[in-house]
Amino acid sequence: MFDIIIIEDDPYWFLQFPSVAGPNVIQRYLPKPLSKAIKSSGFDFLDSLIPSYLSIDIDGRVVRLDTFSKSISPGCRLGWITAQPALVDRILRITEISTQQPSGFVQSIVAEHLIGPCDSRDGGRGGGRDGKGWAVEGWVRWLAGLRGTYERRMHKMCGILEEGKYSLGSTDLCNKVGTTTESWNAINKVQMYNFIWPRGGMFVWVEINLSAHPLHAKIEPSKLSHALWLHLTTKPHLVLVAPGTLFSATTELAERRGFAFYRLCFAAVEDSEVELASHRFVQGVNSFWEKNDPDEMKKLLGANTSDGYDAKDPIYS
Repeated sequence: MFDIIIIEDDPYWFLQFPSVAGPNVIQRYLPKPLSKAIKSSGFDFLDSLIPSYLSIDIDGRVVRLDTFSKSISPGCRLGWITAQPALVDRILRITEISTQQPSGFVQSIVAEHLIGPCDSRDGGRGGGRDGKGWAVEGWVRWLAGLRGTYERRMHKMCGILEEGKYSLGSTDLCNKVGTTTESWNAINKVQMYNFIWPRGGMFVWVEINLSAHPLHAKIEPSKLSHALWLHLTTKPHLVLVAPGTLFSATTELAERRGFAFYRLCFAAVEDSEVELASHRFVQGVNSFWEKNDPDEMKKLLGANTSDGYDAKDPIYS
C-alpha cells in the first residue's frame, strides 16, 4: 500500500455536463462517466455528478479543494477545504503564519448570501428574494440552474465548431486523352481544427491542424499559429481567444505543442453572443486557410509584433 495523500482540486465539479455522455462521447471513443452517487446526498442534482474521491475515502487520505469563484463570481477568491480533522488542524496552523485568511469583505458577502443576515439588526440581505439566505436548498438550486445555462451555451458553441471544422476548396486537374486535354475541378475537404466536447467547466479547447494549412511548409508552425491568433482579432472577426502557450506548464511544452491550442470560453456572455462569437471564429479560421501568400503572412506578423519580422529569417524561407 502506498502511504500517500490525495489532493482533489476540482473547481468545476458542480459544472458537469451529463448530456455529453451521449452520442458526442461515443463518436469520440471516450469512456462514459459514472452517473450515480455511491450514497445519496438528498439532492438529485448532486447525485447526478461524478462522485468525489471523498465518497470512497476510508482512511482520511483525501483533501478536497472547492471554490466559490466558479459558481458565484470570478472575483470571489474564496474556497473551502474538506479533509480529516488532523489535516485541517495542520492547514489552519500554516494559514495562521502565512496568508492568515482570505479577504474578510469577500467572506462576509458570501456568508450573508448563503445564510442571510445574522439578526434583525443587520441591514444586509441574503441571496433569497425574501432577504434570507439561500441555505443548502437554494444553493443547490442555483448550482443546477448555472450548470444548465453553461451546458446550453457549450452545446451552442460546440455545435457551430463541429459544423465548421472543415474547409472546402477546389483543385484543377487535367487528363490528356488522345489529342485532347480534359480538365475538371476536384473538391478538397481539409480539417482545420479538432476539439473534444467538454464534460464540464467553462471552456472548449481547440487544436489547430497547422500542418493542413497551405503555408505550413513555408512558415514555422508557432508563427503560423500566432498569425491566426492575430487574424482572428481583426475585422470582421473580432474574436479574442486564449493561446495554449499561456497554460503550458513548461517552456518546452509551450514551444513543442502549446502554440497549436486555443481556449474558447462560453460562460462569460449571453447565448446570443456565444453563437455570434462562435460563427466569427469559424469564419476567421476559414478565411485564414485561404491565405496562401507568404508575403501577406509576413506583413500580418510584422505589423502586429514589437520587433517586426526579418526577411532573412529562415522560418520564412
